[in-house]
Amino acid sequence: MILTIGAGAVGTVLLGALGRHPAADLALYARPKDRAAFEAAPGVRVEDAQGRPVFTAPRPRLVDRLDLQGVDHLLLCVKHGALAPLLEQLPQPSAFPPGCTVVCTLNGVDALRMLRRQLPGVRILPMTIMFNAQWRGPLQAQLATKPALVLGGTGDAALAAAFQGSGMAVARARGDEAVWGKLLINLANAICAVTHATIQDLLTVPALREACAASIEEALAVLRAAGIAFEWPMPIPPSAYLALLRRGGPVTWWLARARNGVREGSYPSMVADIDQRRTTEVLLLNGEIARLGEATGVPTPVASRLVSMVQALEHSPAAQPPRPLPPEALAAALRPA
Repeated sequence: MILTIGAGAVGTVLLGALGRHPAADLALYARPKDRAAFEAAPGVRVEDAQGRPVFTAPRPRLVDRLDLQGVDHLLLCVKHGALAPLLEQLPQPSAFPPGCTVVCTLNGVDALRMLRRQLPGVRILPMTIMFNAQWRGPLQAQLATKPALVLGGTGDAALAAAFQGSGMAVARARGDEAVWGKLLINLANAICAVTHATIQDLLTVPALREACAASIEEALAVLRAAGIAFEWPMPIPPSAYLALLRRGGPVTWWLARARNGVREGSYPSMVADIDQRRTTEVLLLNGEIARLGEATGVPTPVASRLVSMVQALEHSPAAQPPRPLPPEALAAALRPA
């Protein structure tokens, strides 16, 4: 059985894909306050940007207890802030079912660290989410890119097989390398959050492309200094991608559309987090690079500045809507003194 905790955009898309398997044995943890809404949903429906169905599946079995007996895979699809309270509800490592694998879908590497620290001896599998989606209601979501993910760790044939024939593209990576590679791309989320830019804006507006290139270039230097291996999620090397960002005009946008199916008007979830006054992942992404830079002696002015900018928006007065920064102003703020 696959038990999913968290039915936001990521959890809903995964439930939709997994539910297409004829032998799917799926369950969803439903808190009492959410159960009625889940029960009212006729099933799982994931649409594309035009409203056409991508995944449709029966509603998974709802459970209200975190009893892991019989659970082969525990999919964690919660926000980072909910992870620590959730871990308090799970069995102690000594009582964990021996055949249960915990699958972490959260962005960044801090969640993996927390899980491995709190659940020593339990098999933890990183699942890197390579799609962009928005939550549209209970068990309803909309994809803005092609559905794809990467399974890391030592691999998991059974979990990969559960997606077979669903339309979800599943790749494999060694260890945590795909997680670090996704983090490099996710550094741009802060740029979009500060400027309220779409992904198309990010990859077509010269000032935003330069900010994106500077952020990735700085992070690459940090990972090299720290000796951290990563799997670059683009079909061209990082150096070529940076060159395209800086001098290739809209080529990176064309690449994103062709390879990942990125749609016009799509944006990272950090933009919505700022709009809705939710805590963002900036400390887990750009903040991770800043902390690593401090530990390795590599300056990280771009990462540090973006963290400060996003946090300022997070803490802006409720009565005062966050004011986007013009792209040129952001580029000037990130430019070396």
